[in-house]
Amino acid sequence: MSNLVINRFIEIGRFGRPRGLDGDIRFQPNEKFVDGLFDRINLYYMRNKRSDLIPARIESYRVEKKRNQHTFFVKFDLIANRDDADEAMNKALFVVNEELENLTDKQEADSVDMIGYHVYSENREVGEVLDLFENPAHPILEIKYQSGSLLIPMVDEYIDRVDHERGSVYCKNLNQLTEEG
Repeated sequence: MSNLVINRFIEIGRFGRPRGLDGDIRFQPNEKFVDGLFDRINLYYMRNKRSDLIPARIESYRVEKKRNQHTFFVKFDLIANRDDADEAMNKALFVVNEELENLTDKQEADSVDMIGYHVYSENREVGEVLDLFENPAHPILEIKYQSGSLLIPMVDEYIDRVDHERGSVYCKNLNQLTEEG
């Protein structure tokens, strides 16, 4: 029975040093962590003093970017102050394995679906999606562009919206990624 419980949860990272007095704590994701996880899963699990897994919800989080590295600072409902954050340091954070697998499957399906999409910028078609690369920071589109190809980070700076029904990607600021800019 205990193996079933252990296999039901998967570790997605560990807590680092606390930040501030309110219980914000640095989160260090591992290779199982997927982009957007904090926005798409509501319930997480952490161990208490007796090593029982207890549910926790995220109250807020923020991401700081320095030198191509993302650092997460997370506030959980179970970590109310600096002392609680100190106690959580070096402990693991878990999610239900099935929920994580569903997210991973959905992300893989989304990436396959985008190949062949038409890419538009400034109300004109500029290319077609050739591939979608997974990157720890964010996915990157490779599009057929003029006589070669162009890599476009899938971030708000360059992607306005994706229309899956029409098979279209609407971009902006592409001049920043080309020699024309």
